[in-house]
Amino acid sequence: MPELPEIETVKLGIEKTVLGSVIISAKIFRRDLRFPVKENLEKLIMNKRVLEVGRRSKYLLFFLNNKTTLVLHLGMSGKINVGINRKNAYKEKKHDHLIISFDNGFFLIYNDPRRFGFVETIEGDYTEYIRFRNMGVEPLSKKFDEKYLWSKIKTSSRTLKNILMDQTIVAGLGNIYVNEALWDSQIKPTRIGRNMSLIDCKKLVVSIKKVLDNAIKFGGTTLKDFRQVGGEVGYFQNKLQVYGKEGKACFQRKCKGTIEKVVISGRSTFYCPTCQK
Repeated sequence: MPELPEIETVKLGIEKTVLGSVIISAKIFRRDLRFPVKENLEKLIMNKRVLEVGRRSKYLLFFLNNKTTLVLHLGMSGKINVGINRKNAYKEKKHDHLIISFDNGFFLIYNDPRRFGFVETIEGDYTEYIRFRNMGVEPLSKKFDEKYLWSKIKTSSRTLKNILMDQTIVAGLGNIYVNEALWDSQIKPTRIGRNMSLIDCKKLVVSIKKVLDNAIKFGGTTLKDFRQVGGEVGYFQNKLQVYGKEGKACFQRKCKGTIEKVVISGRSTFYCPTCQK
């Protein structure tokens, strides 16, 4: 599933093409996505201008005029492609579910083989959207600091891996980047939340922000399905230090450990037992 860096990469690509343009047509090819698409969705977004392109957690947001927000979630295998309207430029492909055309000549296609993603609209304040109400802070925001994290985990008996994957605590983190951030901070994923100090939390917050920033810089991680809006793969998979590295030597300086794999709450977890404590 695309995580925060992948969605942020898609958002940045879309901003370069459709920001400020007006939607002149929209066509739904399949309405039976993860959640059925509203019958009037095309009408709700027609002739509206894209005032801003945003992201909340793993959700892509198009802020339109008249306080309408178009929400796209890519699910497990969804992709957004952007093209330029030329004669016969668009040729429908298998698993294309939505195409939106803009007055500046660009069109946007949502393609999703597994149909775990969805498209919805919000009328009014997007922060009151039912899927955002209980969502935690954004990890790249100023609100996400050591004091915030410590306040959430200082009495917790859960593992750090489970805490960081909890979207009500921090929004948008997924398995890959939690593994990488815990390794970078040299903190074991099985450590219990209440055993973390404020200093430990500061190290972890710094590592989370560092890993996410680097992943965005390299266009996200493509392990299987993810593509940028121009069809390019991400390159952060070439920078992974621990995820998927079971049996390989740890990359930390002076560490002679070997990466191990455990399963926590059904998710593969990779760590170095030598340098992560």
